[in-house]
Amino acid sequence: MDTRADRLAAAVRDHPLVVEERAGHRCASGAHSYLADGRVVCWVLPSSAPGHDAASGHAVDAELALQPVPTTVRARWGENAGAEPEDFWHRWCATEVLAKLADVPMVLLAREAPVTTSPVRRAGAEVHWLVRRVDDIVVAHGMSWATTT
Repeated sequence: MDTRADRLAAAVRDHPLVVEERAGHRCASGAHSYLADGRVVCWVLPSSAPGHDAASGHAVDAELALQPVPTTVRARWGENAGAEPEDFWHRWCATEVLAKLADVPMVLLAREAPVTTSPVRRAGAEVHWLVRRVDDIVVAHGMSWATTT
């Protein structure tokens, strides 16, 4: 059975990230995230054919795995923030993907607990996400589908 989670996993497997200096990146059609060190992370998916259960969007968010964690967010998220910086960035990137795909400002989501399970339903969207480590960065990939509930 081809589930939405399977489709996300296949998209991550079949469409690799581009990580490069921001100044040289000229892509206009990818989902982007900008790192503190000046690099851009780009994930390009081909347009899906219209049809039954086509994804309505995709997003990517990335952070440097070992960069310091903002103390205000760590304090707000408490135990949900994770023990190590990389744990925090996993949760942050997944929550940021939800913000992008559900069109909810991250500042609002940062006031709540981080997302910890996939999928998440919010603001008319069902968002499936996965997080992985790619070299020195934590990357969250997400795809969304419109919901009526």
